[in-house]
Amino acid sequence: MSGRHRPLHATSRVAIVHDALVNTGGAERTLTYMCEAFPDAPVFTSVYLPERTFEAFRHRDVRVLPGARLAVNERRAKQLFPLWVLGFRSLDLSGFEAILSSSTFAAKHIRPPAGVHHACYCYAPFRLLWKPEAYDGASLPISPALNGALALVRPMLCSWDRQVTRRIPALATTCQHMAEEIARCYNRQARVIYVPVRLSDYTLGTGVGNYYLTVSRLMSHKRVDLAVSACQRLGRRLVVVGDGPELTALRRLAGESATFLGKVSDRELAGLYAGCRALLFCSHEDYGLSPIEAQASGRPVIAFGAGGVLETVLEGETGVFFRTQDVDAVVDAIMAFERMTFETAAIRRVAARFDHTRFIDELRGFVGVREAATTKACHDSPGAESADLVPARTERGVK
Repeated sequence: MSGRHRPLHATSRVAIVHDALVNTGGAERTLTYMCEAFPDAPVFTSVYLPERTFEAFRHRDVRVLPGARLAVNERRAKQLFPLWVLGFRSLDLSGFEAILSSSTFAAKHIRPPAGVHHACYCYAPFRLLWKPEAYDGASLPISPALNGALALVRPMLCSWDRQVTRRIPALATTCQHMAEEIARCYNRQARVIYVPVRLSDYTLGTGVGNYYLTVSRLMSHKRVDLAVSACQRLGRRLVVVGDGPELTALRRLAGESATFLGKVSDRELAGLYAGCRALLFCSHEDYGLSPIEAQASGRPVIAFGAGGVLETVLEGETGVFFRTQDVDAVVDAIMAFERMTFETAAIRRVAARFDHTRFIDELRGFVGVREAATTKACHDSPGAESADLVPARTERGVK
């Protein structure tokens, strides 16, 4: 499905539609760059919790769906995903020339008016439908009983999800690994536009740090438990950045061997990257932004050798891979890493392939903008208000 359409000028009206703004994950970080690519575009989303996501959105025209007040946290927002699917399907997007949906599960369900081009940046097939085994314990976003009921209708929902995705005129994704997953689940091709970093946000680390670092939402499928257990066994210091439903269990597992910082500012995170010995990345991730951020700081990555890291980390040059997700494999990888040397500047040169300027240019071309507008900061353009949605700044009391 090629989705041929006439090229748009840089001044054309573009809207961005994103699943939910309730955390500081990689999709939300990518959305900040989408805002730079289209500085005048309003952002439509299901739920916006400004205190739980990136501060840049507080200066953006963010519009939420009716019912957004029902979701007071990320878990509740996920539980209400059927409501958001219905909301996006009913969303009035008349008056725009193109729609960019930023989606895994809900925003891609929009139904633009005739003649309005829809380009979808799909991060991954909806994990709850296509990879339910990835969730465990407290990370399961719905109750076990509801998950059991969902299993009975999952084949039907997967079929529906496939039909919806195949109708989207233009589809892009984060990396070749996810393009292959999209082909497997949806039987269609997706253009690869690598998720970026802003190189200038990161400074080169100097010397060898005295701690290992992991940066992740604390959910079961992220396998932060492997990093915690491996460092505990080796007597290595571990710093954990991020929060999530597995925090209590991980604290109990770590004892005194790890420091949990929760969420930190971008500046603090950049300092932690620059000062670490290496990033531990134990997840089988669709893409994985933190390995690129670590490399932008000149720091090596010790990662599970599967998924997106195979495209972003060069084994032996910018990092070390382990092949099985168990503690012994992580321990062996750390010990092998400590016998190796890495060149800081060379690591950063690898990360330069993913600088945000490339992403912005490619994204504009994907949506169909013929001329590149001058990139502005995300907060420069408040956009226009809409009577069809609740302005998020009013609903959430953001100043």
